[in-house]
Amino acid sequence: MPKILIVDDNYDMLDTLEHLFSFYQFDVIKADNGKKGVEVAEKQLPDIILLDAYMPVMDGFEACKILKKKRKTKQIPIVFLTAKYLDPGDRESGMLLGADDYMVKPFNSKELVNRIKTILKKKQMISALKQENEDLARKQAQILHPAAVEEPAPFRIEENFAIDPLTGLYSKRYILNRLKEEFHRAMRYELPLSFLMIDADGFARINDNFGFQAGDYVLLKMANIILTHTRLSDIVARYEGANFLVILPETDVQGGYFEAERLRIALGQANYIEDFLLDIQSTKPRKRSAEVENLTVSIGFATYPMENEIATEKDLLRIARMALDKAKLAGRNKTKSLEKSE
Repeated sequence: MPKILIVDDNYDMLDTLEHLFSFYQFDVIKADNGKKGVEVAEKQLPDIILLDAYMPVMDGFEACKILKKKRKTKQIPIVFLTAKYLDPGDRESGMLLGADDYMVKPFNSKELVNRIKTILKKKQMISALKQENEDLARKQAQILHPAAVEEPAPFRIEENFAIDPLTGLYSKRYILNRLKEEFHRAMRYELPLSFLMIDADGFARINDNFGFQAGDYVLLKMANIILTHTRLSDIVARYEGANFLVILPETDVQGGYFEAERLRIALGQANYIEDFLLDIQSTKPRKRSAEVENLTVSIGFATYPMENEIATEKDLLRIARMALDKAKLAGRNKTKSLEKSE
């Protein structure tokens, strides 16, 4: 039974919403202002929060801002339901704070319940995809760290700086340290080493048009595709935003380009819509859906050795970033390096 937290200062509205969601088999908990709502959310950890915008003590916007900053509550979906803030700018403000939907009173009961159920379904899809990513990453770690047979160190605890909390991939901090290790190993044993920087083209439009939950799902799907199209010996991480890094040990220029192109094509051919985005409200649904359906990536890659231009792992990162910029300037949806032979 899903648990919903309803936050509203109008007690008649609280009772109405409680009866409505109880009828549809929800476990209902309530709070009558934003401050209490934040406190209850931290203690009860509901599956979703229905939040009024205009309330005494603490309004819904401030409550949403706080909830999205706290570790325990930042992943809980929030839906605004308000009779006061009706301008398009108010809706935009709520969505920018991380809300998943914004509805106004009076409302259609069936529509409200259906939207809540849809968001919960999306949340389940995100959780399932994240778990799949974590399982794939765990298998990679077991190959790379065979001594840790049962549970590699990065996966022993949830709060670990080695793991990106959204995608389940390695984190920026981890991969930069790992890049240093792999670079020193390549130098010591005179082995080639390739490094990819992958960035989704125009990703900000997805968050703007569909909301952050849809953006998170697309990032999870991208991470899943990268994991399933790389070798077990490769190291994959989320760097920042919609930017991913891949270390390709013992891979020369030709091999690096081949692996990068394989990833670019796979990511560009993926279906990011599925059932997740089919019901999204939009003034231009076909045009906006196409922005996700036609999502492409640009890739910059660098390979050691490179005519004495790469002396440290920082050079490898810098040159990969420059190559990514080159791919963007060339029209996006391309793989580029700074090799003179290109």
